Amino acid sequence: MVHVPPYVAQRLRPLSTQLLVAGLRAASAGAGRLPRSFAEPVCRVVGAIWYLSRPGARAAVRDNLRHILGRQPTEREIARVFHHGALNYWDTLALPHSTFRQILSLVDIHGVEHIERARELGRGVICAGAHLGSVAFAAQILPALGYTVVGVMEASEPPEVFDFFAQQRQGLGTRLLPAGASAARELLRALRRNELLGLVTDRDVSGTGPLVPFFGSPTQFPDGPAWLSLRTGAPILTAVAIRKAGGRFDAWMEPLPTVALTGDTRQDVVRVTQAIAERLQYYVANHPEQWTVFQRRWPG
Repeated sequence: MVHVPPYVAQRLRPLSTQLLVAGLRAASAGAGRLPRSFAEPVCRVVGAIWYLSRPGARAAVRDNLRHILGRQPTEREIARVFHHGALNYWDTLALPHSTFRQILSLVDIHGVEHIERARELGRGVICAGAHLGSVAFAAQILPALGYTVVGVMEASEPPEVFDFFAQQRQGLGTRLLPAGASAARELLRALRRNELLGLVTDRDVSGTGPLVPFFGSPTQFPDGPAWLSLRTGAPILTAVAIRKAGGRFDAWMEPLPTVALTGDTRQDVVRVTQAIAERLQYYVANHPEQWTVFQRRWPG
């Protein structure tokens, strides 16, 4: 699920929406024309400004890193999260100007054979990801490999900004649905067509998911992937793309470890959700600076 921070929309609402969208389109054109080598220095500056100007987001990242690291993070460690957040926005802006060939040339893929095995069941595949590395880039890897992928995008205001970011992320083939009841129905249909779902599962924006342990403390996780899997029999893979040196990525796809089911749907949803959280915890623990969540992830 793609998240546009509420404070972005709130601060920009007084401006003309037409000027805002025009500015975003201009930034997209610039990111698409400039070599990727420009992304690192530009986003370092943008990330530093973001870090200095948003004390609320800075406090949230500090608290998140404290849970991950088991200690108080340094200011440099906090600033690196904002740097990676800026890189993620660069990727989003540049995507429509990329080709599948260019995307695949930037990524080393590990575990694609697990997708083929999962699809042999004919029930679709649920790829559970996180706000790790570059969500926008990761969402294009599977379409670049020839798979039909459906995802969900969190609604945001103003609608024109939502439409802009939706177009950016759908330009290369990933189909994004606005979050809601109708999205759930369409996701079920996609699984019945043996398609792939790409769902970002490390932040429960609805606030209705179960509390599960994450880095030793309980926090809410969305239960949609677990519910969809139990409803349809679709296997779950964890799928993340980790940023590495030179603007390249490592894409990792692996089956979810076997979960002992009880037959009680409510309990089984929690168990499967916990299994997803445990696997995502592994990747976040190894790359905490790339976990670009700018809201407190644990209850205060």
